Amino acid sequence: MLGRERNEVADDAPFWKQRSWVYSAVFLGTALVMATFSYLTGADNGRADAATPVPKAVKGPLSPGAEGDDPLPPGKRPHGCRTEDEDMKDADEEGKQEKKGEEPGEEKPGNGLSSARPTAAPEDVVWKNLDGMHVPTSPSVGPTRFDGPVWWCYAHTPMGAVMAAHGVLTHMGTDDWRTVAEQQIVPGEGRDSFISQRSGLGPDLDREDAGVYSGFLVGSYTRDRVQVRLLIKGVGGGLGATTVTMRWSGGDWKVEPQSDGTLYSASESTVSSGGFVRWGAA
Repeated sequence: MLGRERNEVADDAPFWKQRSWVYSAVFLGTALVMATFSYLTGADNGRADAATPVPKAVKGPLSPGAEGDDPLPPGKRPHGCRTEDEDMKDADEEGKQEKKGEEPGEEKPGNGLSSARPTAAPEDVVWKNLDGMHVPTSPSVGPTRFDGPVWWCYAHTPMGAVMAAHGVLTHMGTDDWRTVAEQQIVPGEGRDSFISQRSGLGPDLDREDAGVYSGFLVGSYTRDRVQVRLLIKGVGGGLGATTVTMRWSGGDWKVEPQSDGTLYSASESTVSSGGFVRWGAA
């Protein structure tokens, strides 16, 4: 049925309503603007998706407290998490830092440890396969911990937020999405709405039409909130883009959803790569 619906969607339909581009956006089932959700699940086709039980989440190091609050004191990170940006932060003002022969206080361009807007990808990027999708990771910027389905411990920098955006959103298309949502989406009304809607799409979604991450751009940012713009290349070679807001919460970067459960902004189907930092040959 979905295959037939896909063929009936007009080529000039809005970007986020086209099934192939929803999947090509790599976020798979996370396109939860209400119109998209209705389109994918078939609100009038008689299916009882609303009755689908919400899968249980496994709590972990990034889980919020019992009241949904941050269980860690400000400035603290979960046990076992330390990133290289903290080593730089801890160096005293007279430059006692001694790291790889660099001058005191010097930050190597593109290494992702700077608090400035990134203009290059980290030099130590490693692409990891996540259920058929390739996701960028970095030993210096993160994630540095891979505990079960949750990839976590990112540098407290704009580049750390970029890496987290890729990892968290991709996990939303896997059968472990509920556990990741518990720990890596900011708790509140938006997360509750996302979980309710995502549950109706089933556990693991088809990646037949998945595209690839092609680049990124950091928009407005502060130390604890970063807008990350993701560039995605579809199977046909076209470029699309969308924006996700990342927030520092519980000692790491998490996706900050909108109140209706949407994890990212309305997407654009035709964009130029100008201004984006590209991921190598992607």
